Amino acid sequence: MRKGERRRERVAMASERQRETISLGKRRPEAGSRVEDEAEVVENEEEDENGDIQELEREVSEMGRRILDARRSIPDRLLEALSSSLLTQRPVLPPQALIGTDAGTTELQAPSSESNWGNVLANADQRLLEKLLVLRAKTETNISTMPVILKRINDCIVKIEELEKCHVNVHPVFNKK
Repeated sequence: MRKGERRRERVAMASERQRETISLGKRRPEAGSRVEDEAEVVENEEEDENGDIQELEREVSEMGRRILDARRSIPDRLLEALSSSLLTQRPVLPPQALIGTDAGTTELQAPSSESNWGNVLANADQRLLEKLLVLRAKTETNISTMPVILKRINDCIVKIEELEKCHVNVHPVFNKK
């Protein structure tokens, strides 16, 4: 409540007291008692003002605590937001940058910083390196099996040519177009 509202309440309460005394057939209070009532009202107003001041001081201290908490937490939140946005915008590195000349000597150079951001990047680089190594191994196995596959294809071609020389009736579906 504000000062004006409290003052109106006190005045209303004082007028109700006067009505009660009139309705009960009592005498009206004398002028001295009115002065005492006004003095009580002034004292009550001062107490209310002091209470308002204390309430405002409490609110100010609470706001100060909130500001300090925000100042302490904002750098951490900004760091987390920045690191996540950088991870999403990170370009794909070419395979030559991560893979050495020999597959056995391939290692990931971890960032020297020990911050949370550096660890996240190191983990992402490690996962990318593992995927590249798996891809490289699969490619090498496919290349090593190519001569066997080509030999089988050539054998099949030779058998088909032998069948053509035999002048056997071949269904038209199997003829070349």
